[in-house]
Amino acid sequence: MFLEEVDLYQFDINKDFIFENEELASQKDQIEAYIRERLRIDTDRGPLKIELLSTAVSDKNSAKGVVFQLRFTADEEIDQFNLHYNFLFDDIAPDHTSMLLVNSGEFSHQGILAEDTRDIQLDLPRSNVGFLLWNYFVLGIHHILTGYDHLLFLLSLVLIVSRFNEALKIVTAFTIAHSITLFLVASDRIHVISYWVEASIALSICYVAVENLFVQKAKWRWILTALFGLIHGMGFAGALAETGLPKRNLVGTLLSFNLGVETGQLMVLCLLLPLLIWLRRFSWYRKMMISTSCLIFILAFYWLIQRLI
Repeated sequence: MFLEEVDLYQFDINKDFIFENEELASQKDQIEAYIRERLRIDTDRGPLKIELLSTAVSDKNSAKGVVFQLRFTADEEIDQFNLHYNFLFDDIAPDHTSMLLVNSGEFSHQGILAEDTRDIQLDLPRSNVGFLLWNYFVLGIHHILTGYDHLLFLLSLVLIVSRFNEALKIVTAFTIAHSITLFLVASDRIHVISYWVEASIALSICYVAVENLFVQKAKWRWILTALFGLIHGMGFAGALAETGLPKRNLVGTLLSFNLGVETGQLMVLCLLLPLLIWLRRFSWYRKMMISTSCLIFILAFYWLIQRLI
């Protein structure tokens, strides 16, 4: 949701008509209360729980304003809801309008919220299970291919691998391990602090990079991978939570996501491993592997410090 700066003048602490992110962060509770009074999604079971995830100063079509990221939570799948929107109409801008875009699977609806259209009721089609599972399979592939810390962890693991079956054992151990913690966190059986999880992921990369300096065979590396995979699974759960996991199809969704992750890892390995195995024939490979591990350590250590500050 985007609101222009002039619409949020009451939250401009120094009244200079210029918003700063620090200014918004210091008033998170007041801003959340302001939004709760003016924005509501009702179902036949009552209003959905609303949570303000983030605020950020932004420009949109040359207009300066604030982007609000909100999350509405329902206990079960929604077939119908009523959106009540009452920003600005009564106190600042009666002619204010806002665009509404609703996506649910293949269903899409567009509308305009205005002074005489403050409530919109929508009927949603039941989600297609196959379409849902395919989306999470693709999401798993996308997450591993764009998760630079996970990719770097994978690279550091296979630098000492000499055969494809060793790499496959490592990747499979990683997938099984992260599947366990992913399910436990996603199903609320255990609770973790994302701050420490992200830092631990960076630390796991640092450890493997240092170990590469002393270990030359990957025979038992799958055990180490499984241990660190438990931590990475918690990180996957944090990423999935942002998409809003469906409670009705939780097991199928997590399985599809994990298959996507495994597929993404195998895609990377099929491209990377033949090159690494070919390079091992050269006498300078060990020096190159050590240099690469040092670079990986430096980058992962930077992430570690960044995530701890």
